[in-house]
Amino acid sequence: MTLHSAQAANAGKASEKTQVFTFFIEDMMFGLNVDYVLMLGQDVDSVQKVPVEERGLKGVIKYQGIVVPVLDFAHRVGVNSGIDSKAKIIAELKLHEQELNEWVNALEMAVKNSSEFTYSTDLKKSQFSQWRKQFQTRDDTLMELLSLFDVTQQTLYEMAERLLTLSNSGNSQDAMELLRRERGATIQRMSTLFARAVEHLQAAMRQVLLFVTEDGKTPRFALLIDEINDVISYDASEFQASNAGALAQLSQIAKVLDGIYTRDNSPDCLYFNIDKLIDEPILVT
Repeated sequence: MTLHSAQAANAGKASEKTQVFTFFIEDMMFGLNVDYVLMLGQDVDSVQKVPVEERGLKGVIKYQGIVVPVLDFAHRVGVNSGIDSKAKIIAELKLHEQELNEWVNALEMAVKNSSEFTYSTDLKKSQFSQWRKQFQTRDDTLMELLSLFDVTQQTLYEMAERLLTLSNSGNSQDAMELLRRERGATIQRMSTLFARAVEHLQAAMRQVLLFVTEDGKTPRFALLIDEINDVISYDASEFQASNAGALAQLSQIAKVLDGIYTRDNSPDCLYFNIDKLIDEPILVT
């Protein structure tokens, strides 16, 4: 029985539940019928490149002597993978760290030369602070690390006010001594927090291999995914076909979906069709 006909049968039996293996690509939850899951693997480094240009095709890997094509699921359906998003966050953090260093260097020059400090000492106007407030992720550890910046940066800005007051009062030497101490304390703590956040993201930049099967024994292909979630049992009443409602407006993703499972207080599950994922011609762009 093909995936499509299996889903049609499930839809016609309101009392029948579908066991769905779910996983995350960043904050989007995808799923497929658990019967099509052969196994999970972590030996991503064993994937060998092939001289074929097709969107999402990462190469091949051997499974018990069988050569299996490997697809990066996110890139195949046209969305950012977790690695893409984490790389972007790392770039953002490094940019804000560079801005902080420029801010500190400008502060030192203003204190040393009793000149005007053209940067703001208002935390609300800090680009980094504004970025943190709008940033959201399911990564609780990263959110906790980012929250530690709040008090530290506030302390840094208050210190700048004291430095400038001392300097403007003709006490540049005292101001420079205070700055020297703060470089080894508050400023160093900011640098350490940046390093911890980047290290955490780099350590999390890994993917999992999901081997997909049709007969329960032989792998058809393997998918690179970000994060395994759980096997969830859904009722037919929780399913909405992909050709109905707003879901029909999702261009690239909708091409590989059969529908979506929705449930209160739970992420929506984008239920994809393994045949559509392979058969849809997706060329390199």
